[in-house]
Amino acid sequence: MKILSPVNFKNLSLRNRLVWLPMVSWLADEEGFVTDELISRHRLRAEGGVGLIILEATGVLDRKSPKLLRINEDKYMPGMEKLVQSVHDAGAKISIQLIHYVKQSRSGWKQKVEDLSIEDINKVKDDFVQAAVRAKKVGFDSIELHVAHSYTLSSFVSLLNKRQDQYGRSPQGRALIVTDIIEMCREKLGDEYCIGARISGEEFVSGGNTLKQTKAISRIMAEKGLDYLSVSAGGKTEDGAWYSGYSGTRSMPTANLPYGCHIYLSKGIREELEPLGVPVIASGKINSLELGEEMLNQGKADLIGVCRPLLADPQWIVKQMENRKNEIVNCIYCNTCLERDQRWEPVECIVAEKKSKK
Repeated sequence: MKILSPVNFKNLSLRNRLVWLPMVSWLADEEGFVTDELISRHRLRAEGGVGLIILEATGVLDRKSPKLLRINEDKYMPGMEKLVQSVHDAGAKISIQLIHYVKQSRSGWKQKVEDLSIEDINKVKDDFVQAAVRAKKVGFDSIELHVAHSYTLSSFVSLLNKRQDQYGRSPQGRALIVTDIIEMCREKLGDEYCIGARISGEEFVSGGNTLKQTKAISRIMAEKGLDYLSVSAGGKTEDGAWYSGYSGTRSMPTANLPYGCHIYLSKGIREELEPLGVPVIASGKINSLELGEEMLNQGKADLIGVCRPLLADPQWIVKQMENRKNEIVNCIYCNTCLERDQRWEPVECIVAEKKSKK
C-alpha cells in the first residue's frame, strides 16, 4: 500500500505517509510544562506505527491559558527534549505546532487582528521565531505554524480581516504576517529544516475564506518557502464557545458528516501546490487505511492525517496492517473528546474508556 510506503521531503524521512494530527490534550501541567502523561501518549502512538506526529498546539507567548503546552521560554526545553527523544526512540518523526492567540474574556469579548498595532504584529512574529529556534534546538524534526481555526494567524489570512494597511486589503497583504514568519524562521533555522503550516481549507463562516481564497493564500505561503501544508477546516470566528456551531463541527467532523468529508479541500489545494513540490496532508474523518490509500492513489493528498481514531486506539494502524480489524477500538465521532476539551479536562476517548472497563 502506498500509504505504508516511506516518503521523504526536506529533512524529513518518514517510514510511512500516516500523520497523527495535533489535538490539545490538556495533559501539560498548570504552567505549560511537559508531563510524563503527555510523553506516554505520544510514545504510544509512535509505537503504533505512525510516520509523523505533530505535537499539539504549543503557545509561543506568555498569555494565560490553563494547561496549554508552551515553548515561549527556555525553561520548557528540557521537557520538550525528553518528549522528542521518546518519539524518536519509537521510530517516528515529530513536528511541533506553534500557536499564537489574541486576548479574550469570559464575557465573550475577543480582540481582533484589526486591533493589533504594528508593534504588536512585530512581537507576534518574534514570538514565533524564538519558539521555532527552541524547537529545533531540542530536536523537533519540523515546526508547524497554526494558520487554522481562527487563531491569530488564521484571522489575518481570512477575508474577515478588514485591516486597511499592509496586513490586509489583498491575499498578499492578509498573508504577509505568515510569509514574514516563514522567511524569518528560514533565516534562523536554515534552508534544509522543514517548515510547515496548518490551514482551514474553508472557514465555514459568513464572509470567511472558501477554498478559492485558501488556494490563493496557500500558493503565496508555498512560494515564500513553506515545505508542507496540512489542510483542516472550519474555525470558531462566529461561535460562542470554541469549536461550536457549524464552523466548529467542520473542524472536528461529527457522526452525521460523511467519511472523508474534507477530501475536496486537500484535493483542491494539492492541485495548487503540486507544481511547487509542496506536499499536502489531508484530514477529516479518514476512518481506514483503505480510504487513505484511495485518496493517495487518486492524487487528492500526499500524506494522510488522522487524529481521533488514534486517540481511540493507539494501535489503529498496526491492527489494520495485521488484519485484526475486529480488535480495533473505533472512533464513533461522538466528540465527547471535544466536550472534555471545552471543559479543560484531559482529552480522552470515552469509547476506549468503556471498553477498558469491560
